[in-house]
Amino acid sequence: MSNLIHALNSKKFRYGAFSTLTAIVVIAVLIVVNLIFSSLNLSYDVSKNKSYSISKYSIDIIKKVQDPINIYVLAKTGSENPDFKAIILDYTKYNRNIKVEVKDPNLYPQLVDKFKSDPSQSVSSNSVVVENEKTKKFKLIDAGQMITIGFDQQSYKEYVQSIDVEPQITNAIENVTGDKTHNIYSITGNGELSLPEKLIHAIKLANYEMKDINVLTEEVPKETNLIFATTPAKDWTPEMANKVKNYLQNGGHAVFALNFTTSGFPNLMSVLGAYGVSVDNKVIIEANTNNSLPNQPTVLLPNLEANEITKNLADKQYKVLLPVATGIKQNNIKRNSLRVNPLLTSSAKSYAKNSSAQSVEKVNGDISGPFNLAVMITDYTNTKTYFETKLVVIGTDTLISPESNSVSGGTNYNFIVNSINWTQGKESGSYIPPKAPNAATQLQLSGGQAVIITLVTVIIIPLTILVIGIVVWARRRNS
Repeated sequence: MSNLIHALNSKKFRYGAFSTLTAIVVIAVLIVVNLIFSSLNLSYDVSKNKSYSISKYSIDIIKKVQDPINIYVLAKTGSENPDFKAIILDYTKYNRNIKVEVKDPNLYPQLVDKFKSDPSQSVSSNSVVVENEKTKKFKLIDAGQMITIGFDQQSYKEYVQSIDVEPQITNAIENVTGDKTHNIYSITGNGELSLPEKLIHAIKLANYEMKDINVLTEEVPKETNLIFATTPAKDWTPEMANKVKNYLQNGGHAVFALNFTTSGFPNLMSVLGAYGVSVDNKVIIEANTNNSLPNQPTVLLPNLEANEITKNLADKQYKVLLPVATGIKQNNIKRNSLRVNPLLTSSAKSYAKNSSAQSVEKVNGDISGPFNLAVMITDYTNTKTYFETKLVVIGTDTLISPESNSVSGGTNYNFIVNSINWTQGKESGSYIPPKAPNAATQLQLSGGQAVIITLVTVIIIPLTILVIGIVVWARRRNS
């Protein structure tokens, strides 16, 4: 017994007990810290284009949601699209009112039927339902709507061009929590340039409903929030022009994308003339190589003037692409209530030529720039009721083509949606561009990063362990 007591009182035993207790405490602390951080659900999106994170605009929308929102991913458990699921789960981090559940359509057929617009409608796997539990308002988003498929002309193969999950989900949340639908009518029936499907898709992603209207045979509906007009094949009739004027005079909104041929259409020009502007009949040539594509002086990269529409584009140094543009001229006489401000302008080195000119070289008679290539217009009528009219007039319609938008890196459609948002009193940053899919890439390190990692792993960490070992050995030897 005395030997046991002596052993327990020895320095060696006490040191060993202290070391064991220290190890137990360290392990316990690590377990607690791990549990705490696990409960916080912390993560960081390291993908190049932040494919698994939602934007600040979406976060701002989410934080304002007060109704309970259910997001159902309709897929068999384990077969969820990982790209979809990662983005959707990100919504739950910013508001406890938003819940995400995966529901197998085979196990919950009644739930799926509840959200069908037609009993015979088929719902594809990984479709998503956003439901307002309080109002029972919901929106079904088909899985095919959350990706955009492109076609490679060289390989003749389809590929995933973009992932549209965030704009679809955010706009669905806005839709089920709001009480207003924004209707945009595209004018047709007079040979107008049709809006491309990709532009319509971009506008719908910004939470607008798109419809066509033939102003020749129809009245502008009362629920119209904006009309979109492109260059017609022939002039509007006086009746068409009057219908559009009456709509605008009562606080209407419009976007006009018109080329130089429109200057020869007096009835259409009378609509713009009522708001202090007209479209020129000349083509703008850009002599400043910083404001046009290389060796293409008629394909302009205009300056972005500071305003609500262009701010988020200018901050990111994006460029709108305007092929074969004309100038927007301001009339000398206009009402005091009118405000016309430039959106896009050419450089001081630009000049305007007749569209029939055989050469782009500047000659006598050509008009020197700069020119307004797009303008924003506000007007108000303050009688018994206050009406504010807002217009955006752009000096070309070719900016709406998918090819122009592609060359601009998507800036053209961003600009158009920003213009629409401005007329509706929405922030220009509320357009959520689709995300390009992530390609599997190797981790790339710079030379400096590689040196630091080598120093830490090969020298610093082993040296630290060696020093600690020497200190512990020395202490034990002297005890």
